[in-house]
Amino acid sequence: MNFKTIISVAVLALAAVNASPVNNIETIKKDCEADHKAKFYVNDDGEYTCLRQHSIEDNLYYRTCYFVNSDIRCVEEGFNNIPSCSKNTGDESDYNECARKYLEFLDNGSNKLSYRIRKFPTHEKIFYDYSIDQKECRGHNGIVLTNKEVFQYICLEPATPKNAATISDKECVRVDGKVYCVVQDNTNIEICNRRSYSYDHEECSSILKEYGTINHHVITEL
Repeated sequence: MNFKTIISVAVLALAAVNASPVNNIETIKKDCEADHKAKFYVNDDGEYTCLRQHSIEDNLYYRTCYFVNSDIRCVEEGFNNIPSCSKNTGDESDYNECARKYLEFLDNGSNKLSYRIRKFPTHEKIFYDYSIDQKECRGHNGIVLTNKEVFQYICLEPATPKNAATISDKECVRVDGKVYCVVQDNTNIEICNRRSYSYDHEECSSILKEYGTINHHVITEL
């Protein structure tokens, strides 16, 4: 084998080594999404995971699962290299860290987030973060009202035929003539939360009108 041939073989071998991780990721992605019920996620650090949609009837006891809006999505163990997302051992810190990783995959860097990630099977919140709350609100066609302090905010979402059945459980008002209701999960002012001991209709109405004026909206009671 002459020198030129040796160099050619070395270059080809190096190219194969460099291409291997990419090809491997592509194979994992293909296998993850083969049945069109799962979604594969990978970041620039080479961390990846696969979440598959399930029904409530499935046996999910030994899986790491979340509610994503109203869907149930669970980590597929064979297509995941993130330690905190491995088989659920009941460690809440791992469970929450996995949710944080999942959120990073979903967040496109805008000020909107069209997915609400909640604990399975309880629907409890995982993130108590004003930025995430406000992104979730905007991502569901909501309006975020603040008094110019980002840590004090109310999320209002438009009333629709889809959520009409739950309106009776919420504080609702007219915003610029259209009906909007307080989203309690994305609001940190407890007096507007009907599930809170601090709830006060009169105080909430007053704050909504005040915050509406600050944010250039006309808010009136129904």
